[in-house]
Amino acid sequence: MRALIAGVTGLLILALPVRLSGWAMDVHRIITKQVIAGLPAEMRPLYETQAAFISEHSVDPDLWRVVALRGDLGNEDPNHYLHLDGLDEARPFKGVPRTWDAYVARYGLERATTNGRLPWRTAEVYQLLVARFRDIPRGTAYAADNAVYLSAVIAHYIEDAHVPFHAVANYDGQLTNQRGIHARFEGELVLRNQASFKPPPVTIRPIGNIIEFVFERLAESEALAAPVLAADRAATEGREFYDDGYWDAFAKGALAIAQRRMAESASSVASVIVAAWTEAGRPALPVKTPAPPARIRR
Repeated sequence: MRALIAGVTGLLILALPVRLSGWAMDVHRIITKQVIAGLPAEMRPLYETQAAFISEHSVDPDLWRVVALRGDLGNEDPNHYLHLDGLDEARPFKGVPRTWDAYVARYGLERATTNGRLPWRTAEVYQLLVARFRDIPRGTAYAADNAVYLSAVIAHYIEDAHVPFHAVANYDGQLTNQRGIHARFEGELVLRNQASFKPPPVTIRPIGNIIEFVFERLAESEALAAPVLAADRAATEGREFYDDGYWDAFAKGALAIAQRRMAESASSVASVIVAAWTEAGRPALPVKTPAPPARIRR
C-alpha cells in the first residue's frame, strides 16, 4: 500500500465529515484576488477598497459546509458540485434538465441531491446579487456592502465549477484507487508551483443564462478529470510515497490544467459579477461602502 505524506493544504476541511471542497481555501483566495483588476473602471473603486474582504470571504461557502448550514433546498454540501457523469446522459450533457424542478422530476430527489445542485445554487446567489445592485441607487441601507459580500460568495461557486472533480462521480479518485487526488490536484499541486504562475489578464465575456453558463463550465471540467487521473497514475507508477519525485511527475501532466482552470475561473467570476451589475442597470457604485452608524453613547 502506498504510504501517504499529507500536505498542510486543507487539513481542517479534509479532516471533517463533509465532502471535499473545491479549490483549496488558499487557492480560492488567490483566484478571487485576480478578479478585481479585470472589472470595468466604474466598478473597480468599490471593489478595490474591499479586495481583502472579498478574497477572504470567498471561502465562506466551504465553512458553511463545516457547520452544516442548510438552505431552502437542503444542506450546503451538494451546492458545490454537479456530477454530470452520474446522470447517465450523453456528453456534452445537454439532456440534463436546466430547471431544478425538472431535474428533480427526471432523476428523483435523492439522486438529484446526491449528484449535486451547483448550477441552481449559483443562479440563486446571482439573483440576490442583481437585487442588491438594484438597491444601491434606491439608497437601501447596506446595499453596497451586501453586493460586495455576495460577489465573494458567488466567486466561490463559480470557481468550484472549474474544478474537474466537481463534475464527476469519481470526485476523489475513490472509484479508481486514487484517493486524495482531489486535494492533490486543487491544493498541493497549485501551491507548490504558485511562485512560477503568471496568470493572464482577466477577460470579461457575455454570460447569457447563468445556469447554462455554469453547465458549460462543468462540462469542460468533466472532460478534464480523465487526463488529471491519468497524470496521477503515471506519477505514482513505481512509487511508495507522494515525494518530490511524484509532485514533479504529476506537474508535468496536470499543472497546466490546474493553472488554466484557475485563470478561467478568475475571468468567469469577473464576467458573472459584471453581468449581474449590467442586469441591474449598471448603477453607480460608491467608492467605498458606508461606515456603520456611530454608536450612541449615553
